[in-house]
Amino acid sequence: MSSLSLSAIQMSCVVGNVAANLDRSLALIDRAASVDTGKPDLICFPESVLDGYACRNPELSSLARPVPGPETARIAEAAKKHGVWICWSLAESVDGKVCNTSVLFDRNGDIKLRYRKSHLCAEVGETTAYLPGDNLDTVDVDGVQVGIMICFDRHYPEAARALRLKGAQLILHPTATVWFTPNPGSINTAMMRTRAYENRCYVLSVNQANYNGGSALFSPWGNVATCAGLGEEILAARIDTDELANVPPNHFALLEARRPNLYEGNCSSTST
Repeated sequence: MSSLSLSAIQMSCVVGNVAANLDRSLALIDRAASVDTGKPDLICFPESVLDGYACRNPELSSLARPVPGPETARIAEAAKKHGVWICWSLAESVDGKVCNTSVLFDRNGDIKLRYRKSHLCAEVGETTAYLPGDNLDTVDVDGVQVGIMICFDRHYPEAARALRLKGAQLILHPTATVWFTPNPGSINTAMMRTRAYENRCYVLSVNQANYNGGSALFSPWGNVATCAGLGEEILAARIDTDELANVPPNHFALLEARRPNLYEGNCSSTST
């Protein structure tokens, strides 16, 4: 299988209300998987939907939950009930610390990938709120290689490139930021189009409605394939990895022309 139907859940979250956000997540999974809308292969939620992205909340540690745990068990049940893959996000409790985590469940409700946000934004308090992750892995989703990066990770070309070099054909990108407000002329749109273009892969960015939405699917050729509006909605999209071989005119074989030996040792430090 080389194609996947996707549902981006542009959810409106309640900061600090774990119970309400869990219930809303389950309701939106039911809605996305309904016969009326056509059941997707994979459902993706925004960043930190369980806690509502409460990184500045002094009670964040009390909002964090273990993985696996009672809340992830409910999402696993929903994945198994509907026979869909689900990428769902939360503040994860890890040995007394908190990680900003996305979990990918398969059609049987088993956890196939757990990604902890690697790059933390000091300007919004993430460096004091979260413990950074240190893995950039991919997993096979019905024949499509899928990786995850979260929100601020998008600012670092190395994150998306590392996932692509591990085979990612689709990068799921849960986020919670006003940078995704629908605006074709924004630096964020340019950034995301570039991440997809330079890596010849699809990128699905899924934003909270609280942050003005703008969830979008970016194509391997640098296009915005589809984009959500401002409010809560379920954005439907489809990818076909066979398209990766159909190079449009005036595009280049970027990955094939890389020179890894030239880059090694030159990207580990910064100069001011």
